[in-house]
Amino acid sequence: MAQVRQSQKDQLKALKGELARVQKQLQRIHEKTGYEDLEHGVLALQIAQHTIEETLEHTGLGGKIPRKPNPKAYRQAAEWHKTVKALRSQGVRFLKTHPSEDLETAVKALAIAEGSLEEVAEHYE
Repeated sequence: MAQVRQSQKDQLKALKGELARVQKQLQRIHEKTGYEDLEHGVLALQIAQHTIEETLEHTGLGGKIPRKPNPKAYRQAAEWHKTVKALRSQGVRFLKTHPSEDLETAVKALAIAEGSLEEVAEHYE
């Protein structure tokens, strides 16, 4: 995996600040309107910020977190990953016959959860 250069780190730090600014704006609008989809946007921006933090934190490791073998934790994370993967797959199939913007959002969130849980399982493998 390629290392992140200093110029890229600087870009990521700037982008993280911009995301935080946009998240605060979106949060204020959500608080005024109560519109649920805006809350989803706030969560999405939090996830985006977190991915940047993770990248910056682990740049010296090629983007990888050192593993800490733990069979019990690995089995639990692998089970959660399998469950989320199945839910996402079912959601995708359901969308084909029942279009829904909210379900599309849920499927995207499940895709993020699936990837994150895979990383958790790898961490404990």
